[in-house]
Amino acid sequence: MRQLNKIALKTRNSTNPVLPAGARCLASFRKFKIRNGRGFTLIELLVVIATIAVLLAILMPALRRAKVLAQGVACRANLRQLATAWNMYLDDYDGYFYQGINYNVLYGGWQGQGDPTELGVVPRPLNKYFGLPEILETEGSAKVFRCPGDRGGIYGDRYYEKVFRRLGTSYQTNIFLIGQNACGTFSTNGNTAELDAAISARLTRVNRSNVGNPARIVLIGDYGWINQWMPVQHPLERLEPILNQKGLKEWAEWHGRVDCYNMAFLDSHAQLLNIRKGFYVTDEYSVLPFEELNYLAYEVQGYQP
Repeated sequence: MRQLNKIALKTRNSTNPVLPAGARCLASFRKFKIRNGRGFTLIELLVVIATIAVLLAILMPALRRAKVLAQGVACRANLRQLATAWNMYLDDYDGYFYQGINYNVLYGGWQGQGDPTELGVVPRPLNKYFGLPEILETEGSAKVFRCPGDRGGIYGDRYYEKVFRRLGTSYQTNIFLIGQNACGTFSTNGNTAELDAAISARLTRVNRSNVGNPARIVLIGDYGWINQWMPVQHPLERLEPILNQKGLKEWAEWHGRVDCYNMAFLDSHAQLLNIRKGFYVTDEYSVLPFEELNYLAYEVQGYQP
């Protein structure tokens, strides 16, 4: 059989050879094969890389936002469970809250990696409501006490260490309910002295029956919320030059919004709240559990909701 690439026909009005259809296909295939054998040119590669970079620049912020939102949902689910467990605890203890030194962070979770002489190895009574031992040495089964967005922010020498890893829990309670049985002094200029004394007089053996509207009283939330609320200077603000250099000021805000923290209320519902500096009572929440003292709080904060 004659080879197709050697067959040529002459047309009546042209001296150029005309290839049959089979020969044209074979020639086109050879040209395609030769052209594709060279691979991508540098310009083509740069165009592809630039396109991928643009797509990533568009998608990454959206993915980060989605991650933050997902972490916030999981965090609020944890807080609802913790608030429910606290109400079970109150049912078992005739409505009396758990009080003691550092109990605002030593109420539940695992023992953490903090200094034992600083925190002490103590039973954590909320654990039993999750089927955990009161003294838990490892973190594996204490996931309900860990916020997925926990990035650290403990005042001291370990800003970058996660709170859950350091203290055994990512969450801190309202110290007017769970924790110290005296509130101390919250003001550097003395304008909270009367309110401090009135609160302290009610804190010893505080009972759920003495507390105001459970739907307004904050019970527990992200670790940094209490430092944001305190009328005194935030501990981390004392290190402003270091904070500006290392970006530590935003660490306690784990959910992507300035001054906002996930909080659970005494009635067990949870939400993301803007915690206002030095405000005991606001339109959305109350840190002060004793409604009869609201008038003193209004005088201190200069605002009545």
